[in-house]
Parts: sequence; C-alpha cells; structure tokens
Amino acid sequence: MFVRRVLVLVVLTTLSAGRPLSATTAPPVSAPNTTIPAGCDLPTPVKATFVGALAATDRRTGRFEVRQLRGGSLEGYSVNGLVDVDYGDDIRFLDVAEQYIVGVGVDDDTGRLVSKVRDPEPLFGGNQVIGIDDRPLNCPEVEDGVRTVTMNGTSVESGVLAPLSADRSGLLRAVTLPALWVFGGLIAMAIWVGAVRGLGRRLRASWYGETISRRDERSRPERADH
Repeated sequence: MFVRRVLVLVVLTTLSAGRPLSATTAPPVSAPNTTIPAGCDLPTPVKATFVGALAATDRRTGRFEVRQLRGGSLEGYSVNGLVDVDYGDDIRFLDVAEQYIVGVGVDDDTGRLVSKVRDPEPLFGGNQVIGIDDRPLNCPEVEDGVRTVTMNGTSVESGVLAPLSADRSGLLRAVTLPALWVFGGLIAMAIWVGAVRGLGRRLRASWYGETISRRDERSRPERADH
C-alpha cells in the first residue's frame, strides 16, 4: 500500500512538471520602451500655450497681450497680462495688432521665453557634415510645440516677401526705388559725358586759338586734326 502511494505521487509530480500554464495565470507583460536613444535631437519642452495679440516688437522680441491661456503656466513671465517672447530673426514675419496662437518654451541659456515661426535651418553642408551619420537612425519624430501659428492653426507666412505683404507702400518702394536709382544714374552719367565733351571742345579751341560760342559748341562738328 505504501509503495503504491509513493508511485502515484511520483507520476503526479512528473505530469505536473510538463503541464502548461493554466488560463488563469497572467503572462509577464513588458513595459513599452519610451527611452529616447542617445544622440537624438529633442525639441524644447513647451512651457505654455496661449492666444495673444502682438502689442509691440523690436528686432528680436515680441510683446504679447495674453487673451487666453490654453495650457501650461506663464507664472514668473507675465506682467500685467503682457509676456515677452524671443523670436530672433522670425520676429519680422509677425504683424503688430494681430492675434496668434503662441507655444513657448524656456531657453536654457537666457531663461527667457522663446518661440519661432519657421523650422530651424539645417547646418551648412546638411548630411555631408562629418559625424552626421553617427547619429542613431531610429530617432522618434516628436512634434515641436514651441511654435507660433495663426488663429486657424496654419503656419505664419514666412516667404521672402512676407514682411511686405501687409505693407503696400513698402512693397511699392521696394519695386520703384531701384528703378528710380537706375534712371537717375543714367541721367547723371549722360550729364557727366556731355560736360566732359564740352570741356574737350573748349580745350581744343583754346589750343588752336579759336573762339567757340555756346551755340557753336552744341552744333559744330568736331574738327578733324590736320
């Protein structure tokens, strides 16, 4: 009897060792990989997003009157509802008194709020820069929220003539002034050539002891040298 029980226990142990997991046993779950590979360029984190009317500008900075805060916080950067945002050269594409949706981040070097209109220009040489191919090829595409767009969500016009599109007088000056300069230069050159020729005639008449009147100076053909 004892031997039979031992044999039954041995058989049951052997069968349970090769039995698969039951349906009630949850398989191990691996966490998703959210690590950004080293060497990938990440955009500046968004500090806040707001609707603002551009109140004033200088050559690099825009001052906005905050109309609506849509996300984040402007604590420490807003004074009486006004916020200064650095744009660099992109400030020329924004119009005073216009409203924009502004996504801002904090510059690590200056500690000031920054935003942009255009994507950053690639380095000189593009992919030919030494070491550019050493970066990992599986960098994720992360949307850059530090950007200023129009109220309907489209990109701000940043073409070559964009700063003149709303300034018709400026556009007219840009087209007409070069033509006026060229025309004026031609007139000045013609006057200078006429003055040189008149001086040459007078010197020639003086050399030969002749007298020449203003009328003769305009109508008399040049004398052939003998």
